[in-house]
Amino acid sequence: MASEETRQTKQFSGDLNALAGNVMAAVGMADVIRTTMGPRGLDKLLVDQMGNRVITNDGYTVLVSLKTAHPVSRLLVEIAERQEMNVGDGTTSTVIMAAEMLKEGYRMTSECGIHPSRILSELDEGVDIVAEYLNSVQIQIESLKDPKVKDILKTATASKLDGRQLSNHIMLAADHLGPQSRTDLRHGILLLRRLGDDVFVDGIAIEAMPQETSVVSYISNPNVCFIKGSLEFPLPGTQIEDNERHDAERKALIDALVKNEINVVLTSAPNIDNAFKMELLTRNIALIRLSMEELVLFSRSLETPAVYGSQIISGNILPCFKADSIELDEDKNLTILRAPKSGVAATLIIGGATTETSKERMRTCIDGICGLHYALKGGVVPGGGIAELNAARYLEKKMLDGKSQNIGCGILVKGLESISRQILDNAGYNGYEMMVRLRSQPDGIGVDVATGEFINMVDSGIIDSRITKMHAIQIAVHIVKTVLKIDRNLLKDDPKEGVN
Repeated sequence: MASEETRQTKQFSGDLNALAGNVMAAVGMADVIRTTMGPRGLDKLLVDQMGNRVITNDGYTVLVSLKTAHPVSRLLVEIAERQEMNVGDGTTSTVIMAAEMLKEGYRMTSECGIHPSRILSELDEGVDIVAEYLNSVQIQIESLKDPKVKDILKTATASKLDGRQLSNHIMLAADHLGPQSRTDLRHGILLLRRLGDDVFVDGIAIEAMPQETSVVSYISNPNVCFIKGSLEFPLPGTQIEDNERHDAERKALIDALVKNEINVVLTSAPNIDNAFKMELLTRNIALIRLSMEELVLFSRSLETPAVYGSQIISGNILPCFKADSIELDEDKNLTILRAPKSGVAATLIIGGATTETSKERMRTCIDGICGLHYALKGGVVPGGGIAELNAARYLEKKMLDGKSQNIGCGILVKGLESISRQILDNAGYNGYEMMVRLRSQPDGIGVDVATGEFINMVDSGIIDSRITKMHAIQIAVHIVKTVLKIDRNLLKDDPKEGVN
């Protein structure tokens, strides 16, 4: 095994031109969206081949709209989608941090001859130290009645379309869930998108109607259940073996629904037995067909598991949710299940003058809900890039104390500092000059971009979810490690074309 000294002096023998191209591809993607960051960030006008236009400052929306052939650029888009799926926000921060770290990593490799493997291992050490710092400064949000809840929403939606108005809608939905309610807001607050005005529903709004709408007039205080899988008989997995298996299973399932006083059946069954539908109708049980994705979403929202028909027959026990009422809006093709006060779910129907406007307003709501969800789950830290800047200073102190390796951690410091600098640049300040002044300030002190004065970010209501920030840092480091580890770009053989 090579000694530590030998390992540290090992020169990179890969293709520097390939590495440079990969790094520049990532930097190019970051340059497209970096001016969107912060409360004074600028918008992008996206135009497709049909001439449809979208004006947005959402980094994720911009990235997934770009047509790019470079594999590293496409990798960034895929990772941005992962960030969006996992925490719903932080895409722009992730890409900007990754780009800054890649530039510094390339410089260390090309100019100083540092081998990428050394950088990769030391980056992981730096991430652990940053996590340690953010955990130490986080502030817990006790409930939805905490005054900081409004601050979280304000920060998450500040630069978005109709951010103030939509954050009020989110607060209305959160208030419906009650002060001691679930913290799983990503499933507790549902979003639908329609043209027109915004609408709040104290329950769940389903974009589907019952198989027979007249049944609803007979239902009050409905019990709702979720059935997944087939509703064609015989059912898969049942144990009934008599000669009239179809009728026996159908009767057993109907009897179980009646015994549990079910009034509304939500199902993802692609095909439904006609005799079963008629039997439900005679018993005034509403049947609504959903997609599998909708079934999973609504069952999570109402905290009621979906079960197979065979499970109902064999166990004769059926989880259900008791709603206040069921209403139909046939003009809008909506079925509305009203939830009790301090219910488990609420729906925001997000409107807009155009389809693209409603989509952008929907993105604003997603950012706000996700920010609030993860703040309740993991606490908050100073916003405006200050948590990252303070974490960078903490990491530098560890480096000076000799408690961490300098190269990989130094690269991570560059990435962490880039967030606050970019926000200041976008607000019209000289980011580098302001950063010099910021470094001499105590932890938690940032810049009011409206006045240029130094303020306490938490006291001023500028806060972000710790989980979102930490996830953005981890994903940015993942991008850096992936790109720096590539020493050759090779074109795969295509047997269809017969070309290497």
